[in-house]
Amino acid sequence: MIGPTFSLLLLGLAARPAAAGEPVEKNFALVIGYNGQPPGTTDESIQPLRYADDDALAFFALQKELGADAVLLTVADAETRRRYPLTSDSARPPTMDEISRNIDALNARMDAASRQGMAPVFTLFYSGHGARDPKGEAALALLEGTLSQSALHQQVLDRIRSQVVHLIIDACHAEAVVRPRDVEAKTVEIRPQDLVEHLSRASAARYPNVGFVIASSSGASTHEWDLYQSGVFTHEVISGLRGVADVNHDGRVEYGELGAFLMAANREVVDPRARVSSVVQPPAQGAHRALSRLGSLSTIGRLTGIPPAAGRFFIEDRRGNRILDGHAEPGFSISVGLPPDELLFLRNRDEEAEVTVKAGTETQFGALAFNPRPLRPRGAMDTSLREGLFLMPFGPAYYSGYVDQLESGGELSRAPSPASTSTNRGTVWALRGGSAALLATSAVFGALAWDAHRDFENTTYQKQSAEAADRYKLDTTLAITFAISGLACAAASYLVELRK
Repeated sequence: MIGPTFSLLLLGLAARPAAAGEPVEKNFALVIGYNGQPPGTTDESIQPLRYADDDALAFFALQKELGADAVLLTVADAETRRRYPLTSDSARPPTMDEISRNIDALNARMDAASRQGMAPVFTLFYSGHGARDPKGEAALALLEGTLSQSALHQQVLDRIRSQVVHLIIDACHAEAVVRPRDVEAKTVEIRPQDLVEHLSRASAARYPNVGFVIASSSGASTHEWDLYQSGVFTHEVISGLRGVADVNHDGRVEYGELGAFLMAANREVVDPRARVSSVVQPPAQGAHRALSRLGSLSTIGRLTGIPPAAGRFFIEDRRGNRILDGHAEPGFSISVGLPPDELLFLRNRDEEAEVTVKAGTETQFGALAFNPRPLRPRGAMDTSLREGLFLMPFGPAYYSGYVDQLESGGELSRAPSPASTSTNRGTVWALRGGSAALLATSAVFGALAWDAHRDFENTTYQKQSAEAADRYKLDTTLAITFAISGLACAAASYLVELRK
């Protein structure tokens, strides 16, 4: 069950020494992106995508930086070729024949790595349209065909010769493709916890070595945003894997960390149509498997110590490619992996700094030189996404609350038993500790809001007045949010204690 698995996750993150003689992992990846409509579609509401090819190229670039032996299957449009000139021409078409051929080739290279004493880890990434094939089976759209649920199982997952497989899918109908069940069965509305537990049981039985990170709503459209020039879900996943989700600074991003980060990133998006949901499930054979390892790689550069004072920040390159977004919670700093030896720009609401990191080395945030950001005209943007995405700061406190929430949901869904008494007691104290931390954080933001209000009252300059008003609005919102969350944790601890 996933509840107990995640209840141990925070403890496991705190201290986990490497096993003696543990083989070195070697990463392999098959990255697929396809903008086209599902074949034979007559639904006029399903239009070609714009950024599935960009998603694939961005994820492929990350895999190469992580030292992976990666294969790219996409057809890049003219704008994407301009943004990714060095990699787009090497892509092969995203067809079923190419998938089969490259799985064979990657299997041969994984076998060679195994003979050299390494442990192959395989990642399959897909961005594009979900579809229904002619038989009505859930499928992923490809050039000249589809990758159906049965084909994914029989021609992909059953054939990959790797002890660990990471499956990352950004598409509508994604969960229907992944889960081994009758997709035509009658559907009912279920809670996210029920969905995750169902997928956990079904996938663990057939593919205990496979973990997945997928868009969770089979009825929702794929989300793309011009500001990112990518799918929102893919951009969030890449941001997390680049280290924004690394809550304990060990240079690894595990499933639990990424799941908490994705929840935080979308928490404050008000419009439910714009909010991206996800299902994150680690392999049954290893709950602490890392989706990315950034630690001491010689193929990637590191920017460390990004503080909460940076606010909501993002990093992009000279061509406007958005590398990642992040927002550190109070008392926490973020370290990220970036493309090495390339001029990048770190930007927040007010300032920007040039960043160039060397491969295999670290650059401290404090060494950056910031300048005011020039004012730029804004086009028509989705207000809900702009104001909500990455508004919730992320760090250990949010991660702890995420774990507690999963554990509490799992416990409340079953009748209590004597064996669960100690778990309930631990949950009560965890909730009370979380409540105290959240209320203390609320007080901090309350003080900051009061300072911003005084600055607003004391200044006569329009720019400073507007800046103070913005700070007051943000700090007040955060103070209220943390206060409500703290009171909710306190109430939950009381309810759990009553159940003992």
